[in-house]
Amino acid sequence: MKALESLHQNGTDLMMNRRFSFVWATVFLFALIGLVQLYSWANAYFLEKVQVSARSTLNLIAESVDQAVGRYAPIPELVARDQNLRQVLRGEAESGYEPFVNEKLRQIAISIDASEVYVMDTTGLTVAASNYRDDDSFLGRNFAFRPYFKKAVTGLNTSFHALGTTSGERGFFFASPVVDGIDIIGVLAVKITVDHIEKDWRGTDHEILLTDQNRVVFLSSREDFTFRTVAPLLASARKEIVETQQYPMKRVVSMGLSADIISNEPVEIMMSKDLSSERYLASNLPLELSGWHAIAFTPLRPVRTQAAWTVAVAFLALLATCLAAMLILQRRANIIRTFRFEQEQRALLEARVVERTADLDAANASLRDEVAERRHAEEQLRKSQKELIQAGKLAALGKMSAAISHEINQPLTAIKSYAVNASTFLARSRFEDAKFNVDNISKMSDRMTEISRHLRNFARQPGDSVKPVNIIDVIEETIGLVGPEFRAQNARITFEPREGPVWALGGKLRLQQVLVNIMTNALEAMLGQSDIVVECDLALEQDVVKIMVRDHGPGVPKEDLEQVFDAFYTTKEAGSGMGLGMSISQNIVTDFGGSLGVENHPNGGAVFTVTLHRHDERLSEGVNS
Repeated sequence: MKALESLHQNGTDLMMNRRFSFVWATVFLFALIGLVQLYSWANAYFLEKVQVSARSTLNLIAESVDQAVGRYAPIPELVARDQNLRQVLRGEAESGYEPFVNEKLRQIAISIDASEVYVMDTTGLTVAASNYRDDDSFLGRNFAFRPYFKKAVTGLNTSFHALGTTSGERGFFFASPVVDGIDIIGVLAVKITVDHIEKDWRGTDHEILLTDQNRVVFLSSREDFTFRTVAPLLASARKEIVETQQYPMKRVVSMGLSADIISNEPVEIMMSKDLSSERYLASNLPLELSGWHAIAFTPLRPVRTQAAWTVAVAFLALLATCLAAMLILQRRANIIRTFRFEQEQRALLEARVVERTADLDAANASLRDEVAERRHAEEQLRKSQKELIQAGKLAALGKMSAAISHEINQPLTAIKSYAVNASTFLARSRFEDAKFNVDNISKMSDRMTEISRHLRNFARQPGDSVKPVNIIDVIEETIGLVGPEFRAQNARITFEPREGPVWALGGKLRLQQVLVNIMTNALEAMLGQSDIVVECDLALEQDVVKIMVRDHGPGVPKEDLEQVFDAFYTTKEAGSGMGLGMSISQNIVTDFGGSLGVENHPNGGAVFTVTLHRHDERLSEGVNS
């Protein structure tokens, strides 16, 4: 009987062992298939992550490049209106006048952060330049071969990108004609270098390139990519590059890419062996510059390495689970089937916990990456907003430049006249009369100093902090700043200041920019009227301070009241503004914790109201003391 039971037990054990071997063989097969599928999924997952990263990087780069180029485009046209330039180009300037014009261009170049600002006559010869002090100055050099000169001398505002033939530095060139009456008498050009743009690209997970309309790499995070081509260069393009001396032709060679990368979808490519032996994923994004593309090369080796590590970790986890299960089964071989079933269920549950833990870890890692990317995007947005605010201030200064120039020329003329008279009186020993003329020269100098102080304070970069400011001082300095433009239009501003300071939370320079935008818009709304008056008033409430600026123009149409502060909304003629002034102003006031509103006055005209949080005057006096 025992032999039969033993034989039955051996038969049962043999069947169980066979079943056990079959089960493990099946598990191994499915594990192998699962690992292969896991590698495919992991590779697709990490590939999608780098594509998202590349798209985000390209969007930021495209935005920064378009803004950097766009903010310089209108500057040459503003500078070209300077009367001093026309005098030099017409040959009407007095002897020794050229150094003054050169220094003036140097100061302009410093204020707009440009590499060079220079003036050419109609033959392309440079007659004045901001780099007149340098050994490689543009003075006396002829740039008639450059496309920007050829287009500007025909009356067009134009731009061009190239390697400088004198400085050897890459840059964007912006040019406008210098017009005297209806005659074009020269060309003014502004050059900005691009090295600072590339500097921020290095150290990222991608190789960044910017290609022009001929597919030539003009900017890159790798120096050896510069001036290479990502597509075969057409004969006509090669001829144009040679004629305009745009690039050094010995460096304009193909990158040897294995596929066309200008595509709507990312493309897997290889490049010539002298550049890299790796495979890359190429993503591209068109820029606002016609024909230009921002391109990101992402190496695929790290992506596949991450996928392989994922599979390796999963395999080790699976192997550990299998070994644990085998140990448990061996130690519980003589336990009843029910207990074995429970153990198997427990092992299965543990495997599921391991899988869920891995999923949670992956989700947490993805969330951390997304938070980091969003923080970076927010930093770039704040930086772009600051640059846009500063560009708005420079645009406002450009609009007021003619009036300010006239305001300064009057004291200069008077100083010259008083100086000549004083010299004559001294020669005749009429010392009292000479002293009277010298005193008047001092007064004229003080007047010019006050104008320069307003202009210099307004143009400098403001801080980000919000602190108590004296609203009376801000309004009076703003009126002094826009005064020349108002006097040039026979206009006036009325404002009756209160006794003592009025404190509110804000930033002095940024609040000045808001009031300059509002006051100059009010002036432009009334151009053509016989009596142009802008009224500025101040209202104090329990917790807020309100600054009201009213014009006597036609007002704002009711259907447009809600759009006044939208970006790029403008009622001016094309070329007179981009429609950003009121949008920037509203953002500035919002940063102060206040508000900016507009309404039509019952008696005509529009009223813009800046509302700021009031600050305890006693606290402000304690801080300032």
